Amino acid sequence: MAGKVVPLSSRAALRPDQAGGKGAGLARLLKARFPVPAGIVITTEALRGHLCAALAAAAPAGSPVPPAGPDLEAARRFCLDWEPPAPLRRDIMAAYRRLGAGPVAVRSSMVGEDAAAASFAGQLESVLDVEGEGALLDALRKVIASAFGDRLWAYFGLPAPRSAPALAVVVQRMVPAAVAGVAFSVDPVTCRPGVVIEAVA
Repeated sequence: MAGKVVPLSSRAALRPDQAGGKGAGLARLLKARFPVPAGIVITTEALRGHLCAALAAAAPAGSPVPPAGPDLEAARRFCLDWEPPAPLRRDIMAAYRRLGAGPVAVRSSMVGEDAAAASFAGQLESVLDVEGEGALLDALRKVIASAFGDRLWAYFGLPAPRSAPALAVVVQRMVPAAVAGVAFSVDPVTCRPGVVIEAVA
């Protein structure tokens, strides 16, 4: 079983079931020797229990999740009040300190994200320029709460989740970029193969 908090350079981070789509994609790029900023993954294993608890808290008291789904706002509030168990918090903070000083990006990495059938682009939260342990925890809460966002489940074409989302979180060093952009291996407008790069200076 993978550790609950692992570096992007680890074998565990290559597993989409543990690191989510984004985390596993970054780990593959790092393994292929691309210049990927250092980072860690808080795995699906680390967050599964909390996400299950959020789903249960959002259902009517004493009842299973109804056919229409849970109260997403209640699930989000539950996540925004999250206090990680002490062992997990220690692991997160120890890994965060090993990244060194400076701002980090806190990014969602859902299982199934960045796949051929669905990209999930913009459906969950990312929090940038995060500095300090308190700010890191706040950012984690925001990212995790976004797993119960209305826009995500509308993207799925579903009213609400019937089971806890499989979510990991990537914490990655920020890079002071002169130019930033996105490279597509298929044209997002025409769907034709070929590299398309959109960049902003």
